[in-house]
Amino acid sequence: MTAALHPLQDAFWQACERMLIHHTNPWELDEALVAWGYEMGPSEAQDLIGLDVVLEARAGSEPAPILARMVAEGRLGKKYGWGYYRYPGGGGAVIDPLIEDLIHEESRFARITREELDGPQLVTRLHDLVGPVLRADPALSAQMLHIPVARLAAV
Repeated sequence: MTAALHPLQDAFWQACERMLIHHTNPWELDEALVAWGYEMGPSEAQDLIGLDVVLEARAGSEPAPILARMVAEGRLGKKYGWGYYRYPGGGGAVIDPLIEDLIHEESRFARITREELDGPQLVTRLHDLVGPVLRADPALSAQMLHIPVARLAAV
């Protein structure tokens, strides 16, 4: 049985993965989005669902190189102790510097020149990528991504 992700959620997460390979690391992206108003960052949310589940839900499409490599390496998310973050003893998310190395390697393999962005710039760039999808159904976007509907007016 193939896992299912809502198309809005998956479009958002794919945009976040593009942000990782081009601009940042998981903890800086998560921190910027939580500071902006999201209840949880996308990397931690995917870890909770399971990266294997996220990848399986994209069967038939070209997987993001970071996600595909993480799953191939056994980084499957919180239930396995590591994904975008490490979860020692099943506890809370801890930064894993090895994932930053993995992201930089995948950027080099793809011949991407990274442009590091800070928190507000990350939020703006992500909203530029996925804003039309979020604005198409604000109530659903707020529900799926756990952000206040009022914040979507700024997207």
